[in-house]
Amino acid sequence: MQIRPFSFSPADYQTYAAVRRAAHPESPLDLAGLEHLDRTRAQSDVLARFVVEVGGEAVGVLEYATPYYDPRPGVLEVQYYLHPRYQALERALWPFLLERVAPHQPQMLQASVREDWPQYSFLTAQGFAEVERRWVSVLDLAHFDPTPLARPLPPGLTIQPLSALPWQEEAFQRDLYALEIELLGDVPSAQPITPWPFELWQERTFQDPNLLPDGFFLALEGAHLVGLTMLFKSHRPQTLQTGLTGVRQSHRRRGLALALKLRAAEFARAYGARYIRTSNHQTNRPMLAINEALGFVKEPATVLLRLSPAPQKPGQSGSQ
Repeated sequence: MQIRPFSFSPADYQTYAAVRRAAHPESPLDLAGLEHLDRTRAQSDVLARFVVEVGGEAVGVLEYATPYYDPRPGVLEVQYYLHPRYQALERALWPFLLERVAPHQPQMLQASVREDWPQYSFLTAQGFAEVERRWVSVLDLAHFDPTPLARPLPPGLTIQPLSALPWQEEAFQRDLYALEIELLGDVPSAQPITPWPFELWQERTFQDPNLLPDGFFLALEGAHLVGLTMLFKSHRPQTLQTGLTGVRQSHRRRGLALALKLRAAEFARAYGARYIRTSNHQTNRPMLAINEALGFVKEPATVLLRLSPAPQKPGQSGSQ
């Protein structure tokens, strides 16, 4: 077995995709999305990635990094993917990863894995504990009938795609940013979500290769943004991916979230997609109820695991 640093070259990104596809064919890598995430990391972020080879063949990828979506001081995210024939290598690779993490002196390690992946059992055996779970759900548009759910919009409200609004102007972007920050504050999470600074959000949002301005819908009262749902292009065939969906507290319980989801489904069908994927926290019953009413079907849960305090550097004693 050989372990080498990831080169961040096109060839190594393809290697990463091939390993992920072999490890989890039901959850292939979004290659364009990963490259975008890597390019837009903050300068202060930690990121180290390695390729595992056996006999010259790439059979695994492992990494540790500052959590991309919710960075916190002292927290590092770890993950690895191994070809099924080489899953047993995780016992040798785990000490390798811990040794390289140790100089960063993290206060906590975390990992996100599906509950049916072998990583779940291995990491919990290392002392990781589950802190929250989310369900990915899929809507098959071939069997979707919106008619029983359709309702007129409340008076004074409209739904517009991002493409019909001045989305490339900074003033509008700041209004959209304020809406997203407000909505993220209500998203269930093990800890309050730390928002990105505006300039970083701006880069990550509007340079995202999967952005679909025609599939990003905003609810407005006059010119005031009061809700949104967003669809992104997906690396999965015939599929669009849902991002954040939400409505300001002042405009809830008026059917607006459902109207936004119906508008998105209408767009997805016209776009030629067969499936819409979304993800919801287990405690987010209002949104889960909407998705269930629409006909979304849950997949195995994605679980956030945490280990605190972080393990010591191999060979380091716990005594002083």
